[in-house]
Amino acid sequence: MFPDLMKFTDPEKLRNLMSNALRLGHADYAFECQMRIAELAGLPFSGLEREFWTAVSYGEETKRLETGKAARLTQTRQKQKRLGAVQCLTDMALAPAVTDGFEALVQHGKAEFTGEAVVVRNAEQFPAEAVANAAKKLEAHGITREQIA
Repeated sequence: MFPDLMKFTDPEKLRNLMSNALRLGHADYAFECQMRIAELAGLPFSGLEREFWTAVSYGEETKRLETGKAARLTQTRQKQKRLGAVQCLTDMALAPAVTDGFEALVQHGKAEFTGEAVVVRNAEQFPAEAVANAAKKLEAHGITREQIA
């Protein structure tokens, strides 16, 4: 019934598809469009950087959906440029609260795309306190380490 999103490589076409899906009441399919856009944003990178940029893109697409216009996580992008993805993710993991993006991803069963999940999966690259805090946030939302592996 719906087009195979893996065949799409143009974010604008995916945004149009997402808009139509929302208009027709298919919120789950619209979310999958959003996730595909985020995956495409991460493709030029590898490893931790890919996971970081996929998460950032998801956050930007969420903002775009809320406001109806292009949105950039400017502070996150600037911080990454200055300090790198590891420090951005460390700070996210150590923050006392989860983000709206975290909540949305968990709600749609995509917790593996959260920054906290990236930290836990790549624990050897992060301070122990950040890993522990990220794991605690995930566990507080009923997410186990096995679910994000």
